[in-house]
Parts: sequence; structure tokens; C-alpha cells
Amino acid sequence: MHVGDFDISGWAPQWLPAREQLDVQRDRLLACSGQRIVDSWLVWNLELDKWFADLPVILSLDDGRHLEVCWQKFDELSITWNTIDVSRAPVAWVTWPLVWRSQGHKALRAVTGSIITAVASTEHRFTTRQATTGAEEHAAWLVGGLWLETNDKSLQIFNALDENGLTNDRAAIDEDNRLTPF
Repeated sequence: MHVGDFDISGWAPQWLPAREQLDVQRDRLLACSGQRIVDSWLVWNLELDKWFADLPVILSLDDGRHLEVCWQKFDELSITWNTIDVSRAPVAWVTWPLVWRSQGHKALRAVTGSIITAVASTEHRFTTRQATTGAEEHAAWLVGGLWLETNDKSLQIFNALDENGLTNDRAAIDEDNRLTPF
């Protein structure tokens, strides 16, 4: 994302490494449990008739809060609350006309009307090796997504390498992937 090259009616992203962002937002995210997802919004590219995944995904909850989630770069996550006015067309660094679209993705439609029952992060083991010898190996767990379990389905808003991704698929759980409840 090109900081400063967008105008999204009041949105001021709060970029932090994903784990830090989830720690900062922990209490507010946990308070989503028991809330119904009543709507969702994402930015739609009118020229290409497809989702413009670089800008925030918004979940509208039945208590009136709007959860605004956006990924960028390798590990930067912004979570904001109630800052975006979806009645104003978003402007970004592209020349395509953009609009907010309600329930613009099948993963969002699948959870609309559902009650959030749990919140977690999806994490994956990131391993590096020394390039010259290949012998020295280092591993760390990286947060890759925000997981919202509901009474029907689940929703993962994940880092799709410098943009947002959405899925209702179950999180992979194995030696290199884990789901970490809050």
C-alpha cells in the first residue's frame, strides 16, 4: 500500500506487526464474541468488476461497531474501529473507479447473520537457513490471519502477501500451522 495515496473517509490505518496489533486489539476483538455479523464491506473495482483487495475489509456487528481489517507487506496489520464511512467512494493510487460493496465476497456472505463464538489468530512457522552453508536454521511463528469462528461457519481475513485474503475454509493445523485462540 502506498501510504498517503488513498482517501477513505476518515480511515487512518494503524500499522503494526501482526502479533503486536492483535495484542493491542485483544480485548476489543474478544468483545466481538456473542455479536452477530450483520453486514460486510469491501472495495470493488468497477472497471474490472472485481474486489480490490488492497483496502480494508469491514465487518458490521449488531452492536453497531465496524471492525476494519487490512493487511499490507509481509507482516503489517491494521485494525481500526468505526472510522470508515462506506457512503463515500474510496480513492486509492489506482485510476479505476472504486466503490464500497456490501457482501462482495462469498466468504463474507457465508457468515452474514452468524454469531461470532471465538476469535483466534492463524499462524505458520517461518523457517530460514543461512544462504552460504544452508546449515544454520532459524524458525519463528508468524501471524498470517485473523480467525473468527461463528455458530455456522468461520471467517479468516488473512495476509495474501501485501493484500487481504478471505476464506471460510478450516484453518490448517499441523506442525507448521496452528490456530491460537485469544
